[in-house]
Amino acid sequence: MATLLVALVGVMGTLLAPLTTAWVSSRVRLQEFDLQQRASAAARQEESAAADLERRRAAYIALNGSARQWRILLMEDVNALRAGGNAAEHTEQARQTFQADFAQAQMLVPDYVLDAANRVRIALADARKRLDRQAASSNSEGESTWQDLHGYVLDIWDVITDMQAAMRKDLGVGSGLPVPSERSEAYRASS
Repeated sequence: MATLLVALVGVMGTLLAPLTTAWVSSRVRLQEFDLQQRASAAARQEESAAADLERRRAAYIALNGSARQWRILLMEDVNALRAGGNAAEHTEQARQTFQADFAQAQMLVPDYVLDAANRVRIALADARKRLDRQAASSNSEGESTWQDLHGYVLDIWDVITDMQAAMRKDLGVGSGLPVPSERSEAYRASS
C-alpha cells in the first residue's frame, strides 16, 4: 500500500509538473507585462510633462518679449509726441503681437502667471489710452502731463518684472521674487 501511495504521488507530480510550470511562467509573463506597462506609462507622463514645460517656456519667451517691445515702443512714442513728432507705426503691431501672445498664454499657463500677465496687459493698454488722450488734447499744462505719462510708462517695467518672476518660478528657475533692474533701488544698493 505504501508503494502504491508513493507511486501515485510520483505519477501525480509528473502529471502536475508541466501544469505548475506553465502557471508559474504565465504569472511571470503577466508581471513582466504589468511592469512594462507601468514603465511605458511613466515614460509617456514624463514626456508629456517635458513637452508641456517646453510649450510654457516658449509662451513665456514670446509674452515677455512682446510686452517689453510694446513698452519700449510706447516710451519712444511718448518721447516723440512730446517733442512734436509722430508716433511710430510699429507700436500697433507690437500691441497686436502682445495680444496674440497673451491669448496663447491664457490656454497654457497657471493662474498665478496669468494674473501677472494680465496686470501687464492692463498697464500697457492703459498707457496706450493715456498716450492717445494726451496726443489728442491741446492741454496747456502739457509738460507736466507728459512727464507723468513718461513716469507711468517707465513704471510699467515693475509690472513686467513681476510677470517675469512668476514665469521663472513656474519654470523652476527662480524664487518668484522679481530680479531687480538697474533702475531699482535694490539693485543700486547691492552694487
